[in-house]
Amino acid sequence: MQGLDDMTKRGAILKGTASYSAPMEFNMQAAGWIGVVTEWLTERLPETGLAAEWAALPSVELGLPLDTPSAFKRTVAEQRIDQRLRWLGALPSKAALRVLATPQEINTQSLQAGRRELKLALTSRAVVDPARIEELRNLSSTAFDLTKLIRLCEELNLAFATESYLSMAMLTRAIVDHIPPIFGMKNFTEVASNYGGSTLKRELKNLETTSRNIADLHLHSQIRRKEILPTITQVDASNSLDLLLAEIIVILSS
Repeated sequence: MQGLDDMTKRGAILKGTASYSAPMEFNMQAAGWIGVVTEWLTERLPETGLAAEWAALPSVELGLPLDTPSAFKRTVAEQRIDQRLRWLGALPSKAALRVLATPQEINTQSLQAGRRELKLALTSRAVVDPARIEELRNLSSTAFDLTKLIRLCEELNLAFATESYLSMAMLTRAIVDHIPPIFGMKNFTEVASNYGGSTLKRELKNLETTSRNIADLHLHSQIRRKEILPTITQVDASNSLDLLLAEIIVILSS
């Protein structure tokens, strides 16, 4: 990746000065390095979110201009530079994945190749743990067919891998609307209000409220002059969803 070695070298030089530099000089150099990399990412990898991800990493500084930095403060600065250097080291694979995974890029590649198939080549973190899906698949229930639930979980992982965040909101809503009969209830509002102890109720109520409201927002809103697409922060309900799936496994295993 053109320019990456230079960006990394700048960071390594900065780390070498952290043990002795005065705060003002060091802070200016650190801000300069972070700014240059941000500009480089914006130019080289636009519309990927990588520049924002870089900028959101912990700040690198030694305190106020007239401070006398402690050894601990200097060590923290070095560790934060190391964190940013590791991020840069993983950038080529991260950038390739980000570009390949975006829906518009997949569609563009298919169009340019003159074919009607979509080619996916990606690796991604799973929103629903594959081990949890396997536990569902291994359940033997005469009362409920879990085929659709398993497929919804698999498609949720695929939606995350391709950054299809609108689909994630809708799939999460579909899952919570699908499973209430397993709990002996008519809808998920009843499940969230009546099942489990206070901690579990709180998580299920959060899943009910956020998944329904966010999905409704994107499902039923009409087109307008300006649209803002959701981010993963808005649609990721993985923690609460995992608790829900775990309870389903407990119920159907007993």
